[in-house]
Amino acid sequence: MKILLTGGLGFIGKRFIRKFGDNYKIIVFARKEKIEDSIEDSSFKNVIFEEGDIEDNAIIDAISKHKPDVVVHLAALTGLKKCSEDPEKTFKINVYGTHNVITSCIKTNSRLIFISSREVYGETVKNESVEDDVLKPKNIYGLTKLIGENLVRIAGDVHNLDYTIFRITNAYGPEGDNYGAQIMIKNAINEKKIIILGGNQKLNFIYVDDIAEALANNLDNKESSRQTFNLGSTDTLSIEEFVNKIRETLDFSVVVEYHSMRISETINFNPSLNKTKNILKFVSKTTIDEGIKKTIKWYSK
Repeated sequence: MKILLTGGLGFIGKRFIRKFGDNYKIIVFARKEKIEDSIEDSSFKNVIFEEGDIEDNAIIDAISKHKPDVVVHLAALTGLKKCSEDPEKTFKINVYGTHNVITSCIKTNSRLIFISSREVYGETVKNESVEDDVLKPKNIYGLTKLIGENLVRIAGDVHNLDYTIFRITNAYGPEGDNYGAQIMIKNAINEKKIIILGGNQKLNFIYVDDIAEALANNLDNKESSRQTFNLGSTDTLSIEEFVNKIRETLDFSVVVEYHSMRISETINFNPSLNKTKNILKFVSKTTIDEGIKKTIKWYSK
């Protein structure tokens, strides 16, 4: 099977290649600097690299050239702060970039796996956020992901695009250097200090290798065709509780510094995983304690 990963040298893409790179023919579409940083990595020796930006014609050319069986669309501008500070760039990458990918998949008859986010929900109103809930994103990032989802669905209805949408919760683990959970772990190791913005927000955490496994299991799964799934774990806890688990795992003391929560941040999110479990037969394997230990070990090298 031939797979093209947009943003394939990001957090999830790297872990997918490390786990499953020998199982498929993989084309990675990424920015020049990302490729230069990774090209000597032995895990990527069999990968074909295509250079460019998702919002430009380069992605259209790459998909047209390789005609992949599946496109896993990971590329996005993430981070609530980055997105709110530059909404124009956010829309170019997350909306127009997604439009480019969709258009190309239609032309090459490639299956599309679109990586969305729990941010499309906004707050969990009842006990759990279910896939068919009313969606009320609270920030620019969540809004652009919701628009991306709608573009994918329209392409399915109008152009018969085969797709699956995954709404990923809070990913953590090795190599996610710019993500909140990893920043806290890195700061705890290197600076003996963790900064918390708020602390009472309840979020769901999933280990990145479990995400990679879910993607691999659904590359050609007919049961997931034209459907949307939450991709999370049974670990829903507050940020303060997450930080305490980091502190308990380390063999030295760590100072915690509290700052105000960002206005556009979700206060309470808890996903329903019933659809994912029943239809995809997928349950994340890594507990929060195991995942934190593995992540600390990675960053302590």
